[in-house]
Amino acid sequence: MSQQSRNKGASAPSSLHSSAILDQAIAAHRSGNLTDAERAYTTILRASRTHPTALHMLGLLQAQRGNFADAEPLLKKAARIDSGNPDVLFNYANVLRALDKTDDALAWLARAIALSPDFADAHLNRGAILIARKEFHGAIAELDRAIAITPSSAAFLNRGSAFQRLGQLDEAHDSYRSAIELAPSNPQYHFVLSEVLTEMGRHDEAIEALERTVALNKAFPFALSKLVDSRRKRADWRSFEREQAALDEAAESGVAIDALTFLVASSSPAHQFTCAKTYVANVAPERGAAIPRTQSPASRLRVAYLSADFRNHATALLMAGLFEEHDRERFDVSAISYGPDDGGNMRNRLKAAFERFEDVRHLTDEDVVKLIRQLDIEVLVDLGGFTAGARPKILAHRPAPMQVNYLGFPGTMGASYIDYIMADRIVIPEGEQKHYAEKVIYLPDSYQVTDARRPPLPNAPARSEVGLPDDAFVYCAFNKTLKITPLLFDVWMRLLAKTAGSVLWLFDGGQIARENLRREAVARGIAAERIVFAPPVAIDEHLARHQLADLFLDTLPYNAHTTASDALWAGLPVLTCLGTAFPGRVAASLLNAVGLPELVTRSLDEYEGLALRIAHDSELRTALKSKLATHRSTWPLFDTVGMTRHIEKAFSEMWRRHCAGEAPASFAV
Repeated sequence: MSQQSRNKGASAPSSLHSSAILDQAIAAHRSGNLTDAERAYTTILRASRTHPTALHMLGLLQAQRGNFADAEPLLKKAARIDSGNPDVLFNYANVLRALDKTDDALAWLARAIALSPDFADAHLNRGAILIARKEFHGAIAELDRAIAITPSSAAFLNRGSAFQRLGQLDEAHDSYRSAIELAPSNPQYHFVLSEVLTEMGRHDEAIEALERTVALNKAFPFALSKLVDSRRKRADWRSFEREQAALDEAAESGVAIDALTFLVASSSPAHQFTCAKTYVANVAPERGAAIPRTQSPASRLRVAYLSADFRNHATALLMAGLFEEHDRERFDVSAISYGPDDGGNMRNRLKAAFERFEDVRHLTDEDVVKLIRQLDIEVLVDLGGFTAGARPKILAHRPAPMQVNYLGFPGTMGASYIDYIMADRIVIPEGEQKHYAEKVIYLPDSYQVTDARRPPLPNAPARSEVGLPDDAFVYCAFNKTLKITPLLFDVWMRLLAKTAGSVLWLFDGGQIARENLRREAVARGIAAERIVFAPPVAIDEHLARHQLADLFLDTLPYNAHTTASDALWAGLPVLTCLGTAFPGRVAASLLNAVGLPELVTRSLDEYEGLALRIAHDSELRTALKSKLATHRSTWPLFDTVGMTRHIEKAFSEMWRRHCAGEAPASFAV
């Protein structure tokens, strides 16, 4: 948050000559001519090494350049010589803060306040330091003092941040509103207001705050992507094409936008790569060198999985069986969990699956890095990427020699510190490798692991129990609302129009999404009641209700992933259209691995035509379901043991290359 600096209050020069040079230096400094200013300050200090103003101003100049290590001795000396000048002490404290010497910075700011009790900026900067140290109550006290002296938007901004971190959302909201009243044209204040409004569940107001942010600065980091994400979760398509064009333009021009939001919206691997590189540079730039190679281990290879989702979550539902099937004679397997503990059956199952389960929720990134190094992890597999709750800054420190992107984030992370991504030849064709920062490991079937130990499907409920007509043909699309596009919805509505008595069964994304989707249906000539919504339920109930549907309709440009796997496990055929980027090719990968490539289409026209053919041909539907039922137990998709062996081969090969001194390179298992 905000930090203030001051360059007034300079002491008087020691001579008329040095006074003239000093005046010239300060004039050059203020005009931005730092080279001439530095030369003049240095000239004065050659004549008088203890000239306090020259020391002070040269220190500020070095700080302005970002050379804080060079600025520190200059300002330290100035502060000792001119110890009664609160501005000198204040600026010295700010340099100490930049060097992460926060104890010293707080002490020098306190000295400045002792000399000048109404020094509002000193209280403000003490508050900012205390926020960084997570001492939020102390920070609020300092910021209240700053505001009592001179109300400022920066003080209210920091105060709001402290309250927000404490979970006191009403107070945070009021502070951000006060910041906006003082500086209504600052986009940052509207952006942080949108964040707290989202936490408060006041989504309409949050969207309005994001709209104001983008109106003030269309390149404000992450504002556009958050606005687009908020609208698409509601199926608010009024500005869909304009927003999509703005997203593409932002990605190409290097504006920071949320990488996951862009992955959902984009069909371009090249643009996704550009977006990921910009995102990682803003959120988790590299902070550590690669660990030097070691000799091949005499014992087991030490592998750790890093995730926020070791609980009842899609990632865990897919991965649990693999964790259990690892060969413990060859692999030492750990979990590094920084997500919530929901106390559920899946959490308990996962704890039992690992040799060690490290719950690091309350540790800093740096402490997690230390732990990973203490465990001597050799292959670190990140299951989160840039998904909700992920902590890529841990990976940015390079805690392990080999770091792998797998499953959770279906695209490149754009980071130099991620060595490999595990994929297959459908989701990443060889010609697309240039759009990935990682080297590609090609698994032999689908890249997506599944859990063959899922319990048998419960009996399906009656259609009437879930709001479906007994005799209707049921098109099912259980992807999240934000994956649905107007173009795809056009296709779905034509399918309903051409399939008498049919309904479209969608996953319930909330009241506003329901209203918008029904309104969009009516605008396309389809009665609102032909759109039926499935509310969130427990996973076993969710799987069971798939049996009531006739055909699963996939989305584009972001396919069903775990959702498609669920449908296939439940015996429901999935119809997909092959996309141009990883997220839009996942369902094709799954269908090929379960022996149903005939359900992969190459265009939306082909997709629409095949959907109609299936809807109108009961024998074809029966044949597809029968084939899926047979293949589920014989084809690779649900072969957890086989998939585990493939992934273990990948780990062993990447470690062999590392120990041989070879750079990471793409290879096939």
